[in-house]
Amino acid sequence: MQSTTTILRRGSQGQAVKDIQALLNIFGAKLKEDGVFGAATEAAVKAFQKNSGLTVDSIVGPQTIKALSQATSVPIDVLNSLPLLRRGSKGGDVKYVQAELNNHFGANLAVDGAFGPATEAAVKKYQSKMGLVPDGIVGRLTWNALLHPFF
Repeated sequence: MQSTTTILRRGSQGQAVKDIQALLNIFGAKLKEDGVFGAATEAAVKAFQKNSGLTVDSIVGPQTIKALSQATSVPIDVLNSLPLLRRGSKGGDVKYVQAELNNHFGANLAVDGAFGPATEAAVKKYQSKMGLVPDGIVGRLTWNALLHPFF
């Protein structure tokens, strides 16, 4: 993530804008991560600022960067310790995912610890809503989104 002194606004371009677009996509913005701060990125920034209780000015300054970073960051060592879950996985981690999908996404899954077709479908739906690739696999980005629900 960029330094908290970075200021991005409509017309900005580059890797810092791509980083912001990627973070906003975790919240379902569905932005093209092209590094160009255009109208769609501006609208997504405004929505994030409004939902986060920030000043809605469409400028990504220190407060917005801090809020985005806090809302989307799970320490790498934590992410590295989380298992990759997919159809056929079983256990407590699957129960956690099922419960989170029920509690924050209304998935209505049986919390049984078995990653079957219903859990896979719910994960895909959740991933699509969050702007992630809907592959039905709970990997690093999906874990990150689940651990920081933002609805």
